[in-house]
Parts: sequence; C-alpha cells; structure tokens
Amino acid sequence: MEDLRDWLNHLDANHALAVIRDGVNLEYELLTIADKFEGKKACYFPHPSGHAVPVVTGLLQQRSWVAEALGVPPAEMLRHFKQAVDHPMPWQVIEQDKAPVHEVVIKEGIDLKKIMPIVTHNEKDGGPYITSGLVSSKNLETGKQNLSIHRMQVQAPDKLSILLLPRDLFAYFTYAESQNQPLPITITIGHHPVVELASQAIAPRDVCELEIAGALRGKPLEVVKSYTNDVMIPASAEFSIEGHILPHVRCLEGPFGEFPKYYSGRGLLPVVQVHCITHRKNPIYQTNNPAGAENIVLGGIPREASLLQRIQLNFPNVLDLRLTAGGQGRYHIVIKMKKRQYGEAKNVIAAAFACHYDIKLVTVVDEDIDIDVPEQVEWALATRFQADKDLVVINRALGSKLDPSGDHRGLSSKMGLDATAYLGDEERFYVSKTVGGQTWDLQSVLHADAGLFKKQYAG
Repeated sequence: MEDLRDWLNHLDANHALAVIRDGVNLEYELLTIADKFEGKKACYFPHPSGHAVPVVTGLLQQRSWVAEALGVPPAEMLRHFKQAVDHPMPWQVIEQDKAPVHEVVIKEGIDLKKIMPIVTHNEKDGGPYITSGLVSSKNLETGKQNLSIHRMQVQAPDKLSILLLPRDLFAYFTYAESQNQPLPITITIGHHPVVELASQAIAPRDVCELEIAGALRGKPLEVVKSYTNDVMIPASAEFSIEGHILPHVRCLEGPFGEFPKYYSGRGLLPVVQVHCITHRKNPIYQTNNPAGAENIVLGGIPREASLLQRIQLNFPNVLDLRLTAGGQGRYHIVIKMKKRQYGEAKNVIAAAFACHYDIKLVTVVDEDIDIDVPEQVEWALATRFQADKDLVVINRALGSKLDPSGDHRGLSSKMGLDATAYLGDEERFYVSKTVGGQTWDLQSVLHADAGLFKKQYAG
C-alpha cells in the first residue's frame, strides 16, 4: 500500500469503512456521526456541506489496524517501530511534475475553506480546524527536516494559527524568530497511515520522520520539493499547504476540544501565512477526532516504541509497555518487567517520567501480567501494592500543558505505582492455579448431548 487511497480500499475490503450520506454538515454534524462508528469503522463523507471534496476520518482506530498498515504481526509492532527509528531509510526524491500532490497548483485567490472541506469539530471550538495536517519544516541552522502533527485554526482565507508545543518545530521556530526570519513550512494532508505513525516517533532532533516512514515501509518514501520553498514533502499526499510561520506575529486562537476531552482556552499563537496550495486530482481531505480512538492509537504506539527503547537502555529486563486508552495514549503507562533487585521498579518509574513530560502515572507489573488486560493490571495493584511503601510521588514537575488538572505553567504532580511482587517472599505471592494431568481444548470436554440438562430438568 502506497497512499491514503490504498488504505481506504483496504478498509473497505475488510468491511471497516462506512460510506455516509451526502450533505452532512461540516460544522459539528460530521464528527457527531463519525463518533457513532468510533472504534469500529472509518467514515467516508462524499459531499459534506455540498463541498466537492470528500472527507475521511477514523483511519486508525484499533491497534490491529496499525499492524495491518505496517504489515507485521501485532506482537512485532513495537520492535518494528524501534528498528525503523534506529535505522531511518533515506528518501527518494521525484520530480515535481511526477508527484501526485502537485497535479493541481493554486497560487492565486487562496481560500482555505473553499479549497478544502475543513471541519468544525466540537460545540465550543473557536472555528474550523485542520487536525490531520503533517507539518514539514526545516532547521535553519542545520538544514535538517522534521515532521509533526499540529492543530491549526483557520483565521483568514490565507492564514492559520498553529499550536507549537516544546518539541522540534517549536525549537526551529524559536531560532528563526530570534533571527527575525519567517520559518518555511509545508502542511500536507491525506497520507497512508505509516507516514502519520512516523510523524509521532520520539526521535532525536533533526532525525527526519519521513525517513523513519521509509524504514517502516521497507523502501524509501517518495518525496518532492515544495513549489515555493525547499521543504521536502510526501509525494503521494492529497493536499499540501505551503507557507511561512511569521516572526513576532500572534493571533487569538481557540477554544478547541483537545485530546484529553477538554477544551483548551483562548490564547495567542503564531500565524502561518499561506502562499500556495497544491493537491491531487479528485483529492480526499482527511480529518480526525482529536479526542477519539484514532488519536489515541496514532499517538500511543509510536510513543510506546520510543519509550520502550529508551527505558530498556538502562533496564533490559523491562519486557513491554502500554500507554493506556484511559490515559488518552499519553498520560498513563503500564510497564511489564522481570524484577531482579529490591527497589528496581521504582527506578523504572523514574526512568519513565524522565522519558516524556506528558506521563503522569506509571504502573509497573511483573512478567506474569498481561498488560493488554486492564483487569489483570488492577489485580496486580489489588494484591501487590501498598501505598505506604510502593507509592512514588513527584510534585510540581513539568507536565502536559493540555492537562486541565495541571496549572497554567504546565506543572503537574506525578505518581508511580510499584505493583510487583516482593522479592524474597515467593511463597506468599505464589499464584493459585488449577492443575490436571492432561490439556484439553474446550470442544473436547463438552458432552455429546448438548440438550442433556433440558431433558433431565425441563419443567
């Protein structure tokens, strides 16, 4: 599979794509309908609000779909992702006139909402937002590129506001602004899920996620130079929006229903001046529910792979981890380990907090716990945790600025739970189990007469 269209065909062939009636309103109604299919099917809206361009949403709502997109078994996803981050694959540059994303070029009379069916998602949103835009940018100091997802509100026909959290693009813009220079960027919309997944990797500064996407695919990603700047972008994207983040210019943005399922407030954010829009013939516009299953899966799995890699550098006996759905794929993490020394689980908790500021709850469990089964994790907490000796609390650390329970500076208190059995007390923590001299499958133990009970006790 090469592009968004291939992935949609895959979903359709597997009965995972719902085609919605014409005329659904882009303002509120589209996401309300998509929410009815949450976790089950992606949605295709042929003509929302009478727009000529269709909208798709919900393209990665299950972990199993990610495995299908990557072409690996579910158990191999994190290993495959770690391998790609460690060994990025250089991209393949193609000529501008051969790139699908450049089939149509618009340089005059730019009107974002007329060209693209941009969605207003939630009841109190400040306006229509681009939520599936991948921002490609270039470090003006090193010339290296970065790829990341950012929320962008339409502020004028040719202007967007952009939220920059303290990661690579924020650093690139901060430097450019210090030099009184605009930062060239290109926003692409409508990709194969592998490209979106790569954009969420926690990679070293200036490691380009487009090259991680190539490694995930097993072959170089085709890229093309933007029309009005030197930024390279995925050649098979549906849309590209070329422009600059302006230095020393801010505009009022928000509110917006963010991924924690709460609204961010209004604030002053940087401004993108749009110079050019290109797109494929008969393009497809992609959006997502910022607080939906797709966002949890899309953000969670790449982070899991990067977090596992970093923690295992110091603790190779850490076996696996999950960013939980209840923690929105960001805030809560469960770590499975084979504990070897007293106090080691607390060190693992500290390592997890150090890996990413978003994390606010770490639960560490033993190797016998299935971390994909919440009841097993809770059982470990119920039987292997005591608050007076197994609780770790870190007060007023840097956390997510989008967490409404933190303060306005992003400070957050964090908690670690050591739910591992105590070393040297194996008898007390020996798990009860049934035993038998033979292993049976369920069918073999059933009586030949399925109606026996009714015959003996009916009436």
